[in-house]
Amino acid sequence: MSDTITTGTGPGNLAQLQLQNLRYKLPSGSGEEQLRQVASDFEAIFVKQMLDSMRSTLNPENRLVDTGMAGEFYEDMLYDEYAQMMTKTGGFGLAEMIVKQHTP
Repeated sequence: MSDTITTGTGPGNLAQLQLQNLRYKLPSGSGEEQLRQVASDFEAIFVKQMLDSMRSTLNPENRLVDTGMAGEFYEDMLYDEYAQMMTKTGGFGLAEMIVKQHTP
């Protein structure tokens, strides 16, 4: 991953910022606790990217909110929360696989 961030807007740039945040700002705690938190955060970013791709296929008339730019921000935050909740319930298991791969 490169150390530079491209300018502009869109979900791709937000994901890039989130990944860079994971890289440089480790949570406090032991090594295993840090690994679990970072793996969980990575899984949430991955799920959010997947949800964004799925959301982009929707017909604009069937969108959840249609109030212009403010509605887009709200909908993006809503899908971010969906990704966080999906990760916390353990439905995907990507974080757990990452932890298992890196612990003895």
